[in-house]
Amino acid sequence: MSAGESGLDEDERIDAAVSRSDLVHERLRESPIKRWVLLDGNRYAIAGLFSLVVFVACAGIGFAGYIPVTDPDTATTLVAAIVGGTLPFITIVLAINQLVLSQELGWPGDLSDRFEEMVTFRREIESLTETPVSPAAPADFLQLVVDTVVERTERLEAVAEQLDDPNRAAVLRGFVEAVETEGELVSASLEGSDFGTFDTLSAVLGRFNGSHLYAARQLRTHYADALSDDALETLDAIVELLGQLAIARQTFKTLYMQYELAHLSKVLLVVGFPTLLGGGIFMMTYSTIIETVGTASVLVLVVSGVVTFVFLPFTVLLVYTFRIASIASRTADFGPFVPRVDFDEAAELEEGKE
Repeated sequence: MSAGESGLDEDERIDAAVSRSDLVHERLRESPIKRWVLLDGNRYAIAGLFSLVVFVACAGIGFAGYIPVTDPDTATTLVAAIVGGTLPFITIVLAINQLVLSQELGWPGDLSDRFEEMVTFRREIESLTETPVSPAAPADFLQLVVDTVVERTERLEAVAEQLDDPNRAAVLRGFVEAVETEGELVSASLEGSDFGTFDTLSAVLGRFNGSHLYAARQLRTHYADALSDDALETLDAIVELLGQLAIARQTFKTLYMQYELAHLSKVLLVVGFPTLLGGGIFMMTYSTIIETVGTASVLVLVVSGVVTFVFLPFTVLLVYTFRIASIASRTADFGPFVPRVDFDEAAELEEGKE
């Protein structure tokens, strides 16, 4: 095989690695309904939706005659079982608060180190983005980094025009286009977002992940002979910025997780006490309710409503845990590691370098 053919094969492998490394992130192909339920949807609205499902299921079973609502023992036994299962939520709330407090408490030396590390990180971002003072708001801070990544990448457009090899120029343009697309998506998501509402973290969740860093390093390594010193410096800056963006995303994820867990513990306490009280009152008064109402269809609605009400703490825990687990799974590809990339293809690329 000639040297020219070998070079072409290597360029084709790089093209495949760049184009198949999930540069345009997977949320573009994800079901909007699934993402809304798992991530973006208001947790109160989703809890209400799940509660409606529980109510409809109980009412359907009751109207079908499978729940003898005129027998007080059956309904009270069901409610008592659910109320009994609610009591361990006190332990869950204490465990959540302990987890949150363990991250917040510390001695002066530890807190000083954390503060200095954060200041150092901000100064590194300010140096890379050529900004005197970086924004304090998380959304604006992320926007600054993303805008700088896009601006540096757009400089490669002119570099692609100067390349003699059309295949290499096409690969470079594809990388630029992918970064610009991601930048537009992030900017649209960050606009008007407030930290604590999940919007800020959602904007960069899965976007500008390790695959972009991997692709930029591939271009920097394999196209070094065809690129100018300025182009190589630009790629170096992009690699460093993407690394800092990954750190920023994980930092804000940590802050948001603390906020979310603290908020979850508060919501569980708010809904837990009324459900325990309401469930207890229902068990003591259901016999009287039967005598007062007398109509089976109305009793079905009453029992279904009470069951839905006492089941509410479980529903709240479910919808919040969905989001927390989804965030954890979608930020597993920290830094240069990309669990979803085709590693067999990466291995072939490494063999081509030898």
